[in-house]
Order: sequence, then C-alpha cells, then structure tokens
Amino acid sequence: MASVQNSVAVVDDRPYFEKAVRFGLEQGILTRENIDKIEAEGPKGIVQIADHFGTAYLRTDLESAVARMANLISLYLEDFSNGDLRAAAMSLRDNTLLSHSRGGSEMLKRLHAMPGDTSLHVRKVDPSAQKVFVNERSFAFPLSVASYRAQVTQCQANQMRIDFARWLARQLGAQQDEYEDYSAEEVIRSAMLLLYVDAKTLALPSKSQFIKLVETLRKKSFKYKPATLDAFLREAPEAFAQMTREAMEGFIASALPRLKSPEKSADEILHAEAQGAYFVRDMPEEDVVAYDKLVAKEWVRITKGEADDPAVLATIFLSVATAHPPKASALLKDAKSIIATFRAQGFDHKAVEAFIEEHAPFEQREDLKAMWSQDLKPDAEIHLADNDPQMPDAYMDRALKYFRQNCVANWKGSSR
Repeated sequence: MASVQNSVAVVDDRPYFEKAVRFGLEQGILTRENIDKIEAEGPKGIVQIADHFGTAYLRTDLESAVARMANLISLYLEDFSNGDLRAAAMSLRDNTLLSHSRGGSEMLKRLHAMPGDTSLHVRKVDPSAQKVFVNERSFAFPLSVASYRAQVTQCQANQMRIDFARWLARQLGAQQDEYEDYSAEEVIRSAMLLLYVDAKTLALPSKSQFIKLVETLRKKSFKYKPATLDAFLREAPEAFAQMTREAMEGFIASALPRLKSPEKSADEILHAEAQGAYFVRDMPEEDVVAYDKLVAKEWVRITKGEADDPAVLATIFLSVATAHPPKASALLKDAKSIIATFRAQGFDHKAVEAFIEEHAPFEQREDLKAMWSQDLKPDAEIHLADNDPQMPDAYMDRALKYFRQNCVANWKGSSR
C-alpha cells in the first residue's frame, strides 16, 4: 500500500504587531531598551483610545482599547512594511508606538472618506459617522491588510467612475445640481445612448428627448455611426477616452438589446427602478403634455390634456368603473347612468386598474391606482349610494350634487 502523507498547515493568527516585536527581538533589531520604551508608551495610548471611544474609567473600555491599539498598529505596520517583518521591526525601533497607532487610525479615516458607491452627490466627511466606522473597524470587525487594500481598490475604482461620469456630464451640457441625485452608471448610460444615436444636439436628454432617442433607435432605417464617438473623443483625456470606448462596448452589449426590444416601452425603461436606469435632465419649461403625447397618446386624448385635474380623472374613473365609455366630462344623462349602474352593481375596481395599466404613463400608474382605490372609490361609494332610509335619494339629488362637486359636470340648472 502506498504510504499516505498528511501535511498540517500551521496558521499563525497572532496580531502582526506581536509578530514584528518577536521577530525584532530574535533578530536583534529591537533591544530591551526599545521594549521598555514600547511598554512605557502603551498605557498612555490605551487611555487615549479608551477616552475617545468610551471612558478610561471602565475596565471593559480599557480592555477593548488594548485590542484596538494592537489592531491599529498591526494594520499600519503590515501595510507599511508590505508584510516584511524586518521592515516592521525597524519601524517599531525608530518610531513611537503612538505614531503607529495613529497611522492605523488615519488609514481607516481615509477609507471612510472614499466613495463606497458611485452616486454623484457631493461627499462631506461626517465626524460622527467616521467615529462609528473607526470604532467598528478597530475592534468588533477589524480589517486585515488584504481586506483593507481590496476595499481601497474598489473605492478608487468608484472614484474613477464618478470622475468619468462628471466629465461626461460636463461635456454634454449638464450642471452638477442636475445629476447629483443620480449614479455614475445612469449618467454614463444616457451619454452612451446619446452618442450611439448620433443626436443632432449632443446634450444629455430631457424625458421627452429620451423617448425620441429610443424611438429613433428602434427605426429599421437606423444605423450606428462610430464617427460620432471618434469626433466626441478627439480632445478627450486619454483615460476618459479609453473609459468611453469601454462604456460604449458595454452599452452595445447589455443596454442596447433592451432598448431595442418592443417588450418594454421607452416610458417603462426610463422609469426602471433597479439596474438599467437612465439620467434625464429636469426641464421645467418642457410641456408635460408633450411628454405624455409621446408615451401615452390615448391617455392624452381621453383626458384632453388635463390629466393633472382631479375632477377630470374622477369623471373618467367613475365612467370606467361602471362600464361607461371613458370621458373627461359628463352630461346629466351620463351622470345619472353612472350613479344608477353603481347602485345596481357597484364599482368594477379591476376595470379601473386595468384601464390605468393600459393607458396611463408608466411613472403615474401607481399614484393613479392609489388615488382611485384609497381616495375616490371609498368616497364615491358613500356619496353615490342610496342606502340611508333617513335620507332617501330617489331622484339622485344628493348623488348628483357630489358628482358636480368632484367631477366635470357638463350641465347647468336643475339636476332633474
């Protein structure tokens, strides 16, 4: 039988600070005098750390301060020496213990100040949040050097992405206050759409312009012109030029198929809630009806361009809920028929929701459903009913009064 050899790896999980001290003593780098100096400085640093995160008068805070100090020193030493114990021991010989502890603390503060994501808002250091971060990462969840460096690398990539998106936004006419609530990916995605479609005006789009870009993209006659991208990058910094070309490749591979697919309307794509969203400029001067005409022509026709008028919406929804044609206003005979149908069979709640899903602009659908189900429907069910023997409404006077107050009633004079 062949002999089987089992090897056991010995894991040295001592703090790097301890490893450096032991190595320094064994190699003669650290002397008894150096150790005495370290031991003299230690209590002072421990008290300072305990006071910063709690109080030096509690044993538990002092004990955690000992662990914090060892973790901070270890983090700084291993990063500084790049794992070279000789270099670490020499640093302990030549510099104070407190300087190493402060070095670890500063590393954590710098990491906290770096962007953990690619959102474009202006970042400011919050001292209280910074303290919480250092508190966690120096004791409860200490960082290894490998983990620290990986996080720094990711944060640096985030910062590069942020700088790139801001550069694109500047080149395409957007101001900081316009895009600061968006992510870098959303700005980059919109910029790539603009450059791919070869828009006449190279400016980041408004909502209506976004819809037109997608409509252009979906035309059978459309052809991509790489020369547009080349011209845009003619005077671009080399790093950003490379990132732009990579972003365009990614856009063509992942975003373009979704934009061209008829499964989702441009309106639905624009208001995506998760990955794949786009930046659009808020243009107060842009006519809202113009946008609705692009994405919901039938909705604009039915509402007669008055979709922001609650009375118009109430008239339409009550009509649909009682199987009447959707109208933005009602004649007296229409109102009586709506009331009579409701009293006979109630409201068809699902019909209203289906009508909203089919015709309303995507971004308004949930609000419109809420308006119907939470406000209009329960209120109308009370006031249009004739089930109170103390207040009979055989001639619909009370119901018609409610209708005139809340809907667009296209009649004058007596209700009878």
